[in-house]
Amino acid sequence: MSVAHFRRIGGRASDPEIGTASGASDQPMRRSFLTITRVTTALVAGAVVTLVAAYAVLLVAGYKPVAVYSGSMRPTLGVGALAVDRVVAARTVRVGDVITFNDPYVRGRLVTHRVVQIVPTKHGLAYRTKGDANAARDPWAVRLTGHVGRVAFHVPLAGYLLYYAHTREVRGALTAIIAALLLLAILRRIWRTEAAKEARA
Repeated sequence: MSVAHFRRIGGRASDPEIGTASGASDQPMRRSFLTITRVTTALVAGAVVTLVAAYAVLLVAGYKPVAVYSGSMRPTLGVGALAVDRVVAARTVRVGDVITFNDPYVRGRLVTHRVVQIVPTKHGLAYRTKGDANAARDPWAVRLTGHVGRVAFHVPLAGYLLYYAHTREVRGALTAIIAALLLLAILRRIWRTEAAKEARA
């Protein structure tokens, strides 16, 4: 009896039984992993789509997001805030408005400060500005021609997202995340096909 029992366990007849048990134990793990993958993919994709859509809507509506890098406008605008400018005609700017303009001293840099005085000159109006946190006004009087960005509202800390989104590291990370999500989607499809074949078998 013992010899016959030994041959049955070690023989070919037992192989399907062992394989079936292993496959059955793997299925709950696969289902859990698929669920986690599905939820993660949906959350990441939803967040990316929402941010891109919100940014596009702002641009279409005539708004321009600007990241705040310094504390010169505290407490109105903190470091890392996202100032959302509405593009308006320069002639509509009044004392007290917070505007974004090109730094007269540093090419390519934007300044977001409050207008504290409007001075008529022979070349047109000149605007004197000041940061709310600064003791003295800015050492310039800027001329605004055409249109200028006037701060309509701001979102605290959201400027960090805009800033880091333009860095090489973040662009690389986003590319890697998208590639990983695509790979997970492909694997999920493969596993689903295998599970369907096992179920039919």
